[in-house]
Amino acid sequence: MGDFLRRKFLCLLIHGIVGTCRTEVSGLEAVEAVRHRGAPVIILFWHRHIFALIHHFRNSGARPLISQSKDGELVAGVAREFGLKPIRGSSSRGGAPAFLSMMRSLREPGTEVLITADGPRGPAREMKPGTLELARRSGAWLIPVSWYARPSHIFQRSWDRFLLPLPFSRIRLAYGAPIHPDSLPVRNAEEMVQRRMDELEESLRRGLHGGNDPEETI
Repeated sequence: MGDFLRRKFLCLLIHGIVGTCRTEVSGLEAVEAVRHRGAPVIILFWHRHIFALIHHFRNSGARPLISQSKDGELVAGVAREFGLKPIRGSSSRGGAPAFLSMMRSLREPGTEVLITADGPRGPAREMKPGTLELARRSGAWLIPVSWYARPSHIFQRSWDRFLLPLPFSRIRLAYGAPIHPDSLPVRNAEEMVQRRMDELEESLRRGLHGGNDPEETI
């Protein structure tokens, strides 16, 4: 299957699945307060959550950081189809130009940068240090976002344990409390943000499954 057909197939798959789901969004009030001030924003999420978030941020003009790999090219194409404006690069390839591009984007009022905190290759749930450096230099607020679905499928053999909602699932999507980089300690800041992100997902999982999800324990 050529790249064009793969891209169209993925777009149809995302629309076809997430479009049938009942999505409940919480935590927007604090996020809107930051947005209303025109402050720069970095939206943070784990790599496993990409599927539903591409749909959630559709037509927002947000700027996701996507790797320069061949898989990244496919994801970037899908993101463009959903009205996003990818920045290409990662910690291993194209890092410096991508960092500068994100800095420029964050200076534009109303622009939001989307970053998979543990992407593109993991380890899973371990935050890359460059994100906090970007936040400190730009003064951007860090806003965690997470989701969970019932029923859903977890790809146990993928490095990130990729999460896929099933058609007609109930999705709970939540924004965490905004974090200003000046409020973070100099040491162990990544661990603190990681903990906030994990706690956010765990609260969603427990809310949907009552703590009895047989597929995983976060």
